[in-house]
Amino acid sequence: MFHGQILMTQADGSAVSVYSPWLPRGADYVLATLDLVKAYNLGASIGSLEVRVFHKNAEDAGDGTQVGTTSISRDTAGRTTTEFGPLKELVRFKFTIGAVGASATGWALFRMLSPVWFDAVNT
Repeated sequence: MFHGQILMTQADGSAVSVYSPWLPRGADYVLATLDLVKAYNLGASIGSLEVRVFHKNAEDAGDGTQVGTTSISRDTAGRTTTEFGPLKELVRFKFTIGAVGASATGWALFRMLSPVWFDAVNT
């Protein structure tokens, strides 16, 4: 879905956030997988790559609202999958690379795997 993206902190080491384009919802819920390929100057005490999911209806203006309080966060290479939902009509991701401190820079090479959409089951 998003292949080989690099996100870097500001030159002074402060955090940076970017949004993905809006995607049409494929179902009520989504399993989103972050694959952190390589990171530099990230760690539990100084910064990480965090992914949050935002949603809105097609007729709504603005940036949308965050889906719950769940997020994906990694500071070392590997994959993390998290469930988000229920979702409105449009969905997008917010990627944030955390602050790494004064006069330091950090970066993350990552990809988002294709989302797995699924509907709620009523029993």
